[in-house]
Amino acid sequence: MDANRMMWWLLLLAGIAVGPGWYIYARHFSGQLLSSQPLQQTPAPQTLSLAVRGDQSPLGIVLKGDIGGRRFGPETRAEFVVDARLNGVLLSQETVTFVDAKTSSDAVPDRTPTQMGLAPLALEHGGTLAVTVTAVGAQTLTVHELALDVRGNVRHSPPHWLFGGALLALGAAVMLILGSRR
Repeated sequence: MDANRMMWWLLLLAGIAVGPGWYIYARHFSGQLLSSQPLQQTPAPQTLSLAVRGDQSPLGIVLKGDIGGRRFGPETRAEFVVDARLNGVLLSQETVTFVDAKTSSDAVPDRTPTQMGLAPLALEHGGTLAVTVTAVGAQTLTVHELALDVRGNVRHSPPHWLFGGALLALGAAVMLILGSRR
């Protein structure tokens, strides 16, 4: 493989990996774990309460579990409403949907660990954070080992230099690809 082709492949892969890679890091792995609570897949609301400080902002809420089964399709799903309140004041309310994306192949494992990160919550002051998870609709997908994680000091978005670098890498890769076609 010539050096030009190798360079545009590297730039293209770097540009594509930085965006999704940062998103996954920021939503699921940045910050420190403040609390984790196992949940049951029941229609009854389940609440996690914890004391938070303003310097732990922004907070990340992650609903995670192992999904599995041998059926495929949008009708195989489990939906949850996640409601976050600080001292009784609503901060966020989002619907999280787990969808089974399995095939009928035996090569695919029965369970897939899945994490659903909500948008980070900014706090102006501390207090009691109450996160309520409620299963809604027909729960046609079983979510095993369902748990709720609350993380402190998570990252909102990539720094400008990282975002700009990814765009430059993608732009350079496109220019090298177009230049090598002549």
